[in-house]
Amino acid sequence: MELEYQAGDNDLKPNTFTYNAVINALAKSGEPGAAARAERVLHNMVKRHKSGNDDVKPTTINFNTVLDAFAKSGGKGAAERAEEILEWMDRLNKSGNVDVKPDTITFNAVIDAWARSGDRRAPSRAEQILEHMDELYKSGNNDVQPDTYTYNTVINAWAKSGEKGSASRAEHILSVMERRCNEGDHHLKPNTRTHTSVIDAWAKSGERGAAARAEHILNSMQIQYEEGNLDVKPNSHTYNAVMNACAFTKHEEDRDEAIAIAFRVFERLMSQKGMHPDAYTYTILLSVCANLLPKEEEDRRFTHAKDLFDKCCEAGYVNDYVLRKLRQTVTEREYIYFVGSVEQCADRLPRHWTRNALKGGRGNQWVGNNKAKRK
Repeated sequence: MELEYQAGDNDLKPNTFTYNAVINALAKSGEPGAAARAERVLHNMVKRHKSGNDDVKPTTINFNTVLDAFAKSGGKGAAERAEEILEWMDRLNKSGNVDVKPDTITFNAVIDAWARSGDRRAPSRAEQILEHMDELYKSGNNDVQPDTYTYNTVINAWAKSGEKGSASRAEHILSVMERRCNEGDHHLKPNTRTHTSVIDAWAKSGERGAAARAEHILNSMQIQYEEGNLDVKPNSHTYNAVMNACAFTKHEEDRDEAIAIAFRVFERLMSQKGMHPDAYTYTILLSVCANLLPKEEEDRRFTHAKDLFDKCCEAGYVNDYVLRKLRQTVTEREYIYFVGSVEQCADRLPRHWTRNALKGGRGNQWVGNNKAKRK
């Protein structure tokens, strides 16, 4: 279109809608390098607008779309690039040439880019950006008011980091949200995702008492929900996260309590209306048995494994990851007793054992190759 227009065809002059469509298509494609390509189109758009082309007008939405693409790309340097684009917006806006004032979505995308980056600096950098948003908002810039998503993303950055003290930091941020919400800032109301991310931070922390702390947060959610706060209703991901905290227990003195918590939370999940354990749940619980029950307690390991595997078969959630954890929990002879042979995979098991594990959903994506083979 650009070439034809330059050659004299005025009917093919690209306009704002044209650029928007190309940027959106690139940003949503998920293709390698698409975020950088979308940024190049955005640079071209800004250049044409600054040169006096009134048919092309960049907006904050265009920038946010490119930032979101960088956040979701997970590429090396994506977070740094997102920050550079934010700074570019600030320069353009201050120059008066282009009205692209950063807003809450802009900052959220940059924080998300750091949270997804895997960089050791990610949680501290995400929190610094959050603090900068707070400063701007308190100084009167209502366009950058932090919201629940902002705080959730920072908590998620801490949860993913595995840094020492990360779980305590994540829980501190939750407490800040609760305090500010109680003071009237309802944009920061914690929700189910907030609490589940803090539980996940404890699960990955490896700290003493992590399982007990995770269950405490679950209990707090349940109490709030029963008191009428529907935004913090625990879901299956929440229950799985608590059981995961048990499975990751590293301290010998925490083991018995972690085992008790894992099976207590499992029973609670089983009793919930509209929720049920899935392949991921059974994998976690078998991990609890494999990691926390002493090797010499074969009878106890077998009893728990049998109960879990029977329930998993009945629910139709057996997949290759469940089998792998089962193999790590019991003896070779016991494993053969359960599934018929040592070299066993979900594809070869009775269809009703695997019927739900092959339908997708969290924890079931692991068996995607098996699903393809069945087709």
